[in-house]
Amino acid sequence: MPNYKKGPASYLSHLIGHEGENSLLSLLIDEGLALELSSGFSSEMRKYSIFNITITLTKIGVANYLVILNYVFAYIKMLKEKGV
Repeated sequence: MPNYKKGPASYLSHLIGHEGENSLLSLLIDEGLALELSSGFSSEMRKYSIFNITITLTKIGVANYLVILNYVFAYIKMLKEKGV
C-alpha cells in the first residue's frame, strides 16, 4: 500500500506484457509454445490486488505448460534480481 501511487503493478504489467525483442512472449513464440501474452491487475477498494498473466498456448504449449510456467517464474525472478 505505501507504494500504490507509484504504480508498481502497472510497471510490472508493462514489463511482463512487453511484446518486443527479448521479451517473455518472444521467447515463448520462438519456442513454438504460445501465440499471445497479456498481463494486468485489478484492485478491490484498496484492500487487495489481483495480478493476472494470460497466455494463449499452441498445442505444443499445452503439452509443455510446465516449461512455460518455469519461463514465467524465471522471468519474474530475473526482473527481481537484475532489475530492468
